[in-house]
Amino acid sequence: MGSRANAGLSLRKSIARHYDSLALLYRTFWGEHIHHGLWLADDVPPRIAQEQLVAHLAERAGVSGAERVLDVGCGYGAPARWLANQRDCRVTGVTISGAQARLARRYNARSGCDERVDIVHADAAALPVRCGTVDVVWVIECLEHLEDKRSFVEETARILRPGGRFALCTWQRGDAVPESEPLIQGVCEAFLCPSLASAEEYRAWCDCAGLKVSCSEDLTPQVRATWDILLERTRRPWVAPLRWLLDHEVRRFVDGFTTIALAYASGVMSYGLLVASKP
Repeated sequence: MGSRANAGLSLRKSIARHYDSLALLYRTFWGEHIHHGLWLADDVPPRIAQEQLVAHLAERAGVSGAERVLDVGCGYGAPARWLANQRDCRVTGVTISGAQARLARRYNARSGCDERVDIVHADAAALPVRCGTVDVVWVIECLEHLEDKRSFVEETARILRPGGRFALCTWQRGDAVPESEPLIQGVCEAFLCPSLASAEEYRAWCDCAGLKVSCSEDLTPQVRATWDILLERTRRPWVAPLRWLLDHEVRRFVDGFTTIALAYASGVMSYGLLVASKP
């Protein structure tokens, strides 16, 4: 195995360990939806804003009843359960974290979704899915962790049926921003991302894979409140003593909240939505 392959394997193990070890921290700080919220109006609670992001992506992707959805990077399964309950979809969620998979199955059973939502403990870089069997490949904030994002887009084109859609929400660097930009590097180091791709790169990869982009949006102004809220929560009195119980990697992750807020504010980073279809 070459050095690059070894590095990729080491990164995937680090990501799995990160989500395994921080399952309780994620739930405490951000709930069952562990992704950005979408604020379409002021004074909306974070949980509602997170569901609004899911609903917005579902609308843009034209997700309708009884479709087969592959949710890659499903976390605790909250978007998958939303798709099952609100769109009557049959969803397979994939997560690299064993802890997330166990909790997602528990929440599915508790909410009565276990017959419509399956959770698979697997690597997004090696999806166990047959060719042409999926209506929607659904990805909210997972591709940031993948080293070879272009190959994932190509794999998406393989597993989608004709007429199927690729529905993506993702952290992006600005189209004219180099990978060496210090704030981008800081975000990548804090959040275990080998790189952040640009909106232009995602559109180009879809085109090369034979997927037709139908929607590409910059949602940064509507999602930035996510980090204001998280930073406020880290400043609560009970959190300060907790920091010293965390290891270096976890403290770097929490300190990354400030870095990502600065990256958004400076414009070097954006939050993008993309939908592409297979002819």
